[in-house]
Amino acid sequence: MKKFQLALLLLMAIGCKQDPTTNIERANIGDKNEKSVLALHKKYVEGWKDMNEEQIMSLFEDGSRIQPNVLTPIEGKENIRNLWFPKDSSITVINTFETELLNLNIKDSIAITTHTTLLDWSYQKDTIQFGMIQKGINTTIYRKQKNESWKIWRKMWTDIYSKRK
Repeated sequence: MKKFQLALLLLMAIGCKQDPTTNIERANIGDKNEKSVLALHKKYVEGWKDMNEEQIMSLFEDGSRIQPNVLTPIEGKENIRNLWFPKDSSITVINTFETELLNLNIKDSIAITTHTTLLDWSYQKDTIQFGMIQKGINTTIYRKQKNESWKIWRKMWTDIYSKRK
């Protein structure tokens, strides 16, 4: 009986043997991806606060798409740039941009974040001048690139509250 128990214990030990470095590597990959995605989101928010067109646009894939609250989807990096940064002498100022992470989910080469957002901005062009305060939900889908970096692939948002100031 003892031989049987010893053999069973040995088989269990062999079957359950794990390489601890593999688990650490997997945890680090998850942590690395999570940190990279969260850092990309932070750069996005900081880019808007600084009105840094190049920083914001560098975070998007060429074939990216955005789905603003009330507009039809806008496809392609240049079309997004033309919406957000028109060359028409208008001035947009971001007074406040705050986000709170609700969810982050990473699966292989796709990451999805959902945030609450608070955006206070103002716009001026010629004699037109107004401001907006918007509270909403934003979902962003990121894709891992061949060089292991992450880029924004899809971004959509819905206003829960919007008020002209």
